[in-house]
Amino acid sequence: MTGSVAFVLHSHLPWFRRNGTFPVGEEWLFQSWSESYLPLIEMLERLAADGHRDLLTLGITPVLAEQMADPYLLGEFHGWLGRRLLDLQWTRSAAPAHDKAALGEVWAHHWTRQTRLLEQLEDGLLTEGLVAPLARLADAGVIELLGGPATHPYLPLMDSPDLIRGQIADGLATAERLFGQRPTGVWTPECGYRPAGRVADPTAPPQHVMPDGTPILRPSEADLPGLEAFWAEAGVDHFVLDGPTLARAAGAPQRDWSTLARVMHPVGDPLDVLDGPVWIGDSDVAAFGRNLAVSYAVWNPHGGYPADEWYRDFHMIDLEGGYKSWRVTDTTSLAKQPYSPDAAAERVRAHAADFVSLVRSHLDPRPDGATVVAAYDTELFGHWWYEGPQWLEAVLRGLADTTVRPTTLRRRLDDRPPTTRLSLPESSWGWGKGHAAWVTDETRWIWSAIREAEARFVDLPDGSSRDAAWRQLVLLQASDWPFMIAREQSPQYAVERVKTHLARFEQACRGHDLEELADIDDPIGAGVPAAIAPPRG
Repeated sequence: MTGSVAFVLHSHLPWFRRNGTFPVGEEWLFQSWSESYLPLIEMLERLAADGHRDLLTLGITPVLAEQMADPYLLGEFHGWLGRRLLDLQWTRSAAPAHDKAALGEVWAHHWTRQTRLLEQLEDGLLTEGLVAPLARLADAGVIELLGGPATHPYLPLMDSPDLIRGQIADGLATAERLFGQRPTGVWTPECGYRPAGRVADPTAPPQHVMPDGTPILRPSEADLPGLEAFWAEAGVDHFVLDGPTLARAAGAPQRDWSTLARVMHPVGDPLDVLDGPVWIGDSDVAAFGRNLAVSYAVWNPHGGYPADEWYRDFHMIDLEGGYKSWRVTDTTSLAKQPYSPDAAAERVRAHAADFVSLVRSHLDPRPDGATVVAAYDTELFGHWWYEGPQWLEAVLRGLADTTVRPTTLRRRLDDRPPTTRLSLPESSWGWGKGHAAWVTDETRWIWSAIREAEARFVDLPDGSSRDAAWRQLVLLQASDWPFMIAREQSPQYAVERVKTHLARFEQACRGHDLEELADIDDPIGAGVPAAIAPPRG
């Protein structure tokens, strides 16, 4: 039987430009660009030169795309890469003899790699930015680029139709400007979905909290169409949701979804709904669901390929030079062995072959045309899993020798439109597949502050102050801040960012120091989108 695998990589980081450097801030951008984005660009260009097409779908949020094209950040990135080489040179020269003997091989590897990254940046990317080569790959049919709302807001809990439309319009306009084409597909933020009906209220204490932490929120007064209606209105006809969203709609029972790694369900199971897109309700918008059994083979809450003992360890770091020179060895001990790039490369080949075999084992018993959607954060490949880009290239090349072909979501939708319609439940990719990763007792004040700012924005008169206030409002609406607090990932930084954007919003509303605000937070679009109704009065 023939089938396809649709790799979908989701690329997102919040707005860090001039909002801190280390340990949280611009450093996060530079780490991800050097470890994931530059290797990804180089790998895709290599495959394109060899004639490969329709390889994968790459989502880049508008707020990240803006930073990938920003001259100031590109210049800072250039300097950061240069300093990394100096740090490595100092580490090698100052190290004691036993470290030089044990780590000499991996230090040489670091030097070659860092030099190559610097050359890659200086060979055009420093001037044109990191989005331009990806746009060329999309134009050539090598990849599909997905867009999204401007700043990655958690759409299921937004209760203003105008502001939902504004986020979407701003984001798609930004993508069109930077990609050279308007996306027809998106990675909806946090895989968040809400059907038509009353919007849940995150500003009030929940009615009930489930054992897994999922809050059951009270309905607000806002009664809105399903989110697919807003996307259809904007010309978007497909997006990605988490697998359990489609599976539950098709009748699959609730379960611990984190245990699905490598669990191949039999043909006829409700999980078959993940083998292709479905139409959402009576709309012309299709949803693709992530296949957790296959996706989790790579990485899941309990492990996956990157936990292999021969791969580079993410957590153990040389505090002097900031380099990671040890292998996983095992996941429980702090006693790590030196990293061996050659040994890791052998494991990459084995794991790539294993993944291709796993995909085939899923598709072989299924009808022609079934598709596996393997979706991940882009930063898994390179940043979190150092060998990830090598593995991905090996898989894409390995598929060329099988009856399974890689595909983009756009190609799959055009080749085989859905034959199934489903009414989908409110959901996300997060903890418990609900709102728990964004709505807690510790984040309720953020949602209340957002609602108050949204209400104030509606009444602002047209002009430069309203444009500046819009910029601060959409940055305030980013889903990153409540997530970082709820999941205890640099929560103090998130609190400071929320308070900062609230203060800047107030500054903009009063018309104070607008040039200063523009220098810190360059507008994503050209002011308030036309999709937003003019101010009342």
